[in-house]
Amino acid sequence: MNSRPDHNKIRHQPVQRSGFTLIELLVSLLIISTLLIFAVEEYKRHIETARIARARADIEELVKSVRLYNIREGKNFAVTTFSPAQLGTFIGNYLEKEPPRDPWGNFYLHAPDLGIVFSSGPDGKAQSTVVATYSDDVALSYIPAAFFITRAEHVDANLNNLVDFGDYIDIRFSRPSQLLNPVVVDFETVSPEKALGSALLKPGYDAFSARIEFAPPVPPTLVTGETRLFPREYIESIVDLSPKPQPLQRQEGVIIEKKKK
Repeated sequence: MNSRPDHNKIRHQPVQRSGFTLIELLVSLLIISTLLIFAVEEYKRHIETARIARARADIEELVKSVRLYNIREGKNFAVTTFSPAQLGTFIGNYLEKEPPRDPWGNFYLHAPDLGIVFSSGPDGKAQSTVVATYSDDVALSYIPAAFFITRAEHVDANLNNLVDFGDYIDIRFSRPSQLLNPVVVDFETVSPEKALGSALLKPGYDAFSARIEFAPPVPPTLVTGETRLFPREYIESIVDLSPKPQPLQRQEGVIIEKKKK
């Protein structure tokens, strides 16, 4: 029996490696780094999405309060920054508490002429009120898409309880408007017809309003609570403020009510 070792078998037996080579280690580090970068970017996107969602929720609450103010007060909310210093008694009457700042630490903003409440977004630069190629603002409009008369009220300017020269009709629109040299014949009435006399049509105190002022020689004959006001068909002298301006729509008309004090 041959007890000598088989040197050929020992010589050709493969050597078992242990650990990583430098190249394998570098490849592993590269893969891990790439995964970490994607994970960090995804986390940042998640945080930003959550901030935008919170801003939208805040803005929706502010829009509700602005709409309520406009209905109750009979005029449009004009404050441009939702800061406690500017809001005054709006807090408590229309907001239960002071409004929060947006997720990026800035006050929420309001553009009365455009009818929007918005946040200036991550960059802190308000771009909703200007033409911009890019904007990260978070905005919500509180005005209808259609352009029509929402309210018409007789103002007894001389306090004599009559409808006569010197008085006027305060007209409110659903959207901010542009007056392109309108005249009183741009409006019609029923009950009775031609109730505006020789009135003059003038801009109101903001973009949502206009004023029909009663002036000589023809006196007005309207009856508050009965006379209904319409824009004439195919009116072109009053359009809304939008990229594609739309004319004032002729709907059922509104009853001219007496302005409440």
